[in-house]
Parts: sequence; C-alpha cells; structure tokens
Amino acid sequence: MRDTAADEDPPPGPPWDLALGECAFACLDCEMTGTDPGRDAIVEVAVVRVVGGRVVESFESLVRTEVSCDPGALALHGLGPEALADAPAFADVAPRLAAMLSDAVVVAHAPELDVAFLDRAFEAAGRPERLRYALDTLTLARRAVRAKTYGLASLAAKLSLGEFRWHRAGDDARATAALLAHLVSVFRPVTARDLWDVRVGQSGPPRVRASLDALFSRMAGTNKPITLVLRTPGSDPVTLRGRVDRWTRPHLLLALGARGRRGLRIVRADRVLDAREG
Repeated sequence: MRDTAADEDPPPGPPWDLALGECAFACLDCEMTGTDPGRDAIVEVAVVRVVGGRVVESFESLVRTEVSCDPGALALHGLGPEALADAPAFADVAPRLAAMLSDAVVVAHAPELDVAFLDRAFEAAGRPERLRYALDTLTLARRAVRAKTYGLASLAAKLSLGEFRWHRAGDDARATAALLAHLVSVFRPVTARDLWDVRVGQSGPPRVRASLDALFSRMAGTNKPITLVLRTPGSDPVTLRGRVDRWTRPHLLLALGARGRRGLRIVRADRVLDAREG
C-alpha cells in the first residue's frame, strides 16, 4: 500500500487522521479494455463508500468507449461493444464518481492500474481529480492472512466473504469492501493512516504503526501485561502475552509470561497485527 504516484505519505489531516469510525472509505474497482493506461480505456467503474463499517452509498456504471477491447480482457469481463452501446461516456459519469471519492480514503485490491486509468480518464474529461494515494488490500492481506494466493477471489473464498461475480466492477468493489472489513477486524486500526503504515517487503527500516508505537512506548519498563497477535511470514497468527521489557524501534523486547518468568523474545513491530493492554 503506497502512494501510486510517488514514495511519500498522505498529508496530515482528514480523511487519513480521522477516528476510524468517522473516516469514509471508497472501495473502488474498474474494468478496462486492456492493461495499458496510455492506450486502453475504462469500460466499467464502481465505488462502494463505507463509513463506520457500514456501506452508506454505492455507485456503478458501464462506460462507453471507442477503444477496442483486448481479447484477454474481454474474456474476463465480457463487456464488448454491444454491452457498452448505450452506456454513458466517462465524462458523463465523472461528476458522480468524483463525489463518491471526495473526502474519502480510496481502497482497492492492487490499486495501481485502477488509479492510473482513473487519473488519465479524469484528465481527459477536463476534471481536476487525481487519486494520489490508495490503500491496497492486497498488501494488507499479505500481512494479515496466511494464504496460497492473494487474489481477491481466493481471499473471498478463504475468508468466506460472500458470493461475487468476479471481474465485474460492482461485485469486485463489494468484495473489496468485505475484505477491508475483515482486515480492520484483524488490525484494529485507530485511523486509516494506521493501515497505510502496514507494509510488506518494504525496503529500508520496517514501518511501525503509530498506534503500536504509542502503546509500546507507554508500557515499556512497566509490569503491566500486554497481549500481542503476531504473524511472521509463512505462519499463522500467534498470540503472545507478557510485558514490554524494552521498546527500541522497530524491535520490541517482550518478557513472556507473568513478570517474564518464561524468558525474553524479540519481536519486530511491523509483524504485530494487534496489541492491547491486559
């Protein structure tokens, strides 16, 4: 999950730093004629807007285009010229789409192509909207879930998220919203930025979520018990209970058991899914 345009973080303030229950998430999916944003075009777009864990609004539309559909893409979504003949042009759906995305954290499963296509389409329609940042449920799932594959359909089946018609924008967006709800239950984030800070396979020092940093700092050197849910690569999540003997970012020295009688364990904070006092 990263800035799709540059290696930087979202600016401070809303929506990224709102309390999670107040933040709007715009779960997004697009279907295209192919995979080249410079040549291909959007043929379907959908957004599911979620606030406080509830779907508050949905929008989906076919999009008419003069661009020929790549055979591979057509085989996936089936949206050929006949299906799109009476659909609106992107410029006609752009105002409603922009309203759905406004003041929200954009969420998609592997968002790079969706963002690139939408930025180009908004620009071609003469609109100012650009989707500079997007949460990636693929990255989040790789940290939270042990799975053989991390495609949206595979994760939906593994996590029993529901039945969906794959490679259609509306159902893919609804599946992304359901996956986001599961991931929020795993990470228990305080803000959307808390989710942004979950990284997998990053270069440089591990990223530490602000909520965990604050908790570990507050509890370091005390005898107060703490419970961690930890997942290392290739393993299922495990629960550890102890106390924070020392907190030296990004490593936590955890004294296991009552007052550490079972020894010490070094934990990398970016692998902690959830932590709480007690």
